[in-house]
Amino acid sequence: MRSSVITLALGAAGALLLAACGGSTSPYGGGGGGCTPTSTKICTTAGLQFSPATLTVAAGTTVTWENGGGGAHTVTSATGSADTYDLALATGTVSHQFMTAGTYNFYCKNHGVNGTPPTGMHGAITVQP
Repeated sequence: MRSSVITLALGAAGALLLAACGGSTSPYGGGGGGCTPTSTKICTTAGLQFSPATLTVAAGTTVTWENGGGGAHTVTSATGSADTYDLALATGTVSHQFMTAGTYNFYCKNHGVNGTPPTGMHGAITVQP
């Protein structure tokens, strides 16, 4: 009986710890894996998402994606994008400079589906003049 109570207490403590790890004080959401999103950085998450999924920047801004969720990802421009890029993101970071105003949809070829707009693991960059 005593071991059941200890096991239950440890399980509850573990669940609280995991829930706390998913939190973030960043206004851009939690990234995971030590990655903290910023006004120009997007993180991948263990939940196979980009965080934040949408970002608005000024023309000429370089956006960086950081692999915060582990696993291999890509940052790939979606069909109809005014800009073409296909960046492998196995570890570390990749970057792309957005020069022209518009909306740029992107997705991960490993965990998303290309389209207008893409589905699965995807996001969008809105570039303002």
